[in-house]
Amino acid sequence: MLRVGVVGPQSTVERILHIGQGLHLDVIFLTYPYEKVRETEDLIKNNHNKVDFWIFSGRISYNIACKEVKNKEHLIFIDHTEAGIFKGLIEFEYQTSSCFDHFSIDEISKSHLETAFNQLSIKPENIFLKTFSEDTSTKELIRFHHHYWKNGETKGAITCYEEVYLQLKKMGIPSFRISTSDIEIMHTLNILSEKIKTFYFRDSQVAVQVFEMVNLESHFKGSKQTYQLQSMELKLKEILLHLSEHLNGSLIEKGLGRYLIFSSRGDSEREIQKIEETVNKLILESGLKVGVGIGYGETVFSAELNANNALIQSKERVGSIIIVQENGEIVEAESENTETIDFPYFNDKNFRNKLKKAKINIKHYIEIFAFIKKSGVKDFTVKDISIQLSKDERNTRRLIENLCDAGLADCIGLEPYPTRGRPRRIYKLIY
Repeated sequence: MLRVGVVGPQSTVERILHIGQGLHLDVIFLTYPYEKVRETEDLIKNNHNKVDFWIFSGRISYNIACKEVKNKEHLIFIDHTEAGIFKGLIEFEYQTSSCFDHFSIDEISKSHLETAFNQLSIKPENIFLKTFSEDTSTKELIRFHHHYWKNGETKGAITCYEEVYLQLKKMGIPSFRISTSDIEIMHTLNILSEKIKTFYFRDSQVAVQVFEMVNLESHFKGSKQTYQLQSMELKLKEILLHLSEHLNGSLIEKGLGRYLIFSSRGDSEREIQKIEETVNKLILESGLKVGVGIGYGETVFSAELNANNALIQSKERVGSIIIVQENGEIVEAESENTETIDFPYFNDKNFRNKLKKAKINIKHYIEIFAFIKKSGVKDFTVKDISIQLSKDERNTRRLIENLCDAGLADCIGLEPYPTRGRPRRIYKLIY
């Protein structure tokens, strides 16, 4: 069952939850109320792994969330209409005995208020409007309303923010809220229901991932290297089998250095980071470029066709995992959690260009990286690398100095207690 996070002021969250439960939607509602709208940022950061869809009480919290979430298809907000303004105006007139004038109001757009008054055929005078965005502070809005009240130019304030409303009430200023109506909430929840149906349909589509080790056969020349080639193929298949398990998929070999995994679109989209990590492992093992294409479709045939088209694009754009959607749209895959990956993406074009400019063979870099990764050390000396990789110390020193020049390694000091001779330099790879 999908989990829907509800974000907004406590009172609005409770109303959304009450109406949502009455609609008997096949979801689990998780509530995330805030006192200040800026808390939305932390609520999203701390809970994005617990929630499949987000529903926001207004546009401002939605705009804040959009800066934190890449997949905006899973976000929806309740956009208030003239009904909320009418509610605020009626309460203002009833409690202040004013005929729709002498008030201050904050709104996200001037057109909302103009549309409301046009429908009422009213042309009010002595009203003071302030528009705002997600970057506007509530203190600024409070100062705006208080200024006109203190000068005797208004009889009250109408605001979209619950926190502004409560603060103005404490200051003794007659205050009224522009809040969403039950009809607006119900309409948004019905849109959410349709989004969820679409999500279920897309989630169950067929996904095919195609992996190709570029020039694998020519990498092993001569009959003596046949066993080495077969040994590497076994290791590559083992890496891909682990990925297939994560994707709940099926691995098929389609010729030398070419493999297919059949799974569902939902599993594929959720495990994009795992696919990137797998590509790194394939490159670490083979030292070759790896083309990756992902195709979605309603049938296995269409998904595989799209995956093959994606692979062609991937090989043309080195460093990209390309996805071809069921409608033929081409997009580049992006992981939402790249900061948790503790190694570089070896297929990345910028990374390869750095090595090429410094005239460093990617296989030599990968050999050093693999040694550091497996041994668990954070720093190393030229001697450490030359011994472990059975390489000439002079050539190893030249390689590491080239890595430093390319900005991929750095000298962080000298050995504190050399046993004999001059202390050796200590280096660290920069990922």
